[in-house]
Amino acid sequence: MLKPKMVFTVLATWFAFHLIIFWILNPMGVDAIIADEKGQFMARMMGYIGGFLSLMLAYVFFMIKDIENGIAKKILLGVGSIMVIADGIIIASNMSITEKFPNDTMMATPAPAVALWILLTVYTLYVSITAE
Repeated sequence: MLKPKMVFTVLATWFAFHLIIFWILNPMGVDAIIADEKGQFMARMMGYIGGFLSLMLAYVFFMIKDIENGIAKKILLGVGSIMVIADGIIIASNMSITEKFPNDTMMATPAPAVALWILLTVYTLYVSITAE
């Protein structure tokens, strides 16, 4: 039997992992891609903000993992619906980046990450519908 507690733990882990991307890998990528000092500053700040928001989401998902199943199902349905929108945005931006910069693979979200986002979305929605 699938339990919402497991989904919240997986979501917390996934968003906590994004700290590595936003706080460690982003500054290195910014230095390699952006030549302008103002552009580098803006891109780094966006990464730090994204990392902080990911940390907040990870913390919230970790803290609510023990709530009642009925409420958890509603939260997972909402989160899963928002993740569907995020999947669409990620795919659309990847297509746009590939069109504009066909030789620069560092600009787009890696395909395995997109696949994991989609799998996590399906898992979240599946548990929100089937959990008792």
